[in-house]
Amino acid sequence: MEEHDRIEDANWPGSLPTLRKQYITFSKADEEELPARIERLWYINPYGQEIRLAANPMVLNALNDAQAIVYSIGSLYTSIVPSIVLKGMGQAIDNPVIRYKILILNSTIDRETGPSTNPYTAIDFVAAIAKAGEESKGNSGPVERRTYRNYVTHLIHLQGPGTPAVDKDELKSLGIEAIRVYGRKNDGENFVRYDERGLIQALEVTMGKGRDPRMPSRRNTLEVPVR
Repeated sequence: MEEHDRIEDANWPGSLPTLRKQYITFSKADEEELPARIERLWYINPYGQEIRLAANPMVLNALNDAQAIVYSIGSLYTSIVPSIVLKGMGQAIDNPVIRYKILILNSTIDRETGPSTNPYTAIDFVAAIAKAGEESKGNSGPVERRTYRNYVTHLIHLQGPGTPAVDKDELKSLGIEAIRVYGRKNDGENFVRYDERGLIQALEVTMGKGRDPRMPSRRNTLEVPVR
């Protein structure tokens, strides 16, 4: 029977034991680097065939009423992109009525955004989101850089050891504003973290709902001292 279960064609769709196994416990930080960059993500059925899943209608309705979208801190290819490639998401995000589409850039590079010899930069994160949005619409070809702003209008980032490189001028040429915030370092850590107060402040200023009292005018740096 064990040998029988290893044969995919001998099982009903979705009943293959290896497909029912839970893969919850893992650590990207402790795993070996991938030999090359991830270029694309898609869903498959139990037979290994690519499928296109539709987004939850409640999510699409929420986006239709939204004034801002925030891509929060998280794994690019296991949190953000899987949600965007769903049918309907690209069109909903591309809605020009949504004025603020803010990417909070991760503070470190992980296994998904490596390898260390060729790590993702800020523009690569933006490109991955735009590509997922276009694939959601059924467009599988190359993504023109001028479409990046349809999915990301602002980028909030840290600067310090291990943070992804950010080219403000390149982003600006694409119509994307980069806002740098200062984070904090915990004892024993060799990387910086977002400071909660500074991040909230940056989001408020970005969306025009607040202003740093130390700032005489709008600028692209919010100073929150490292602790």
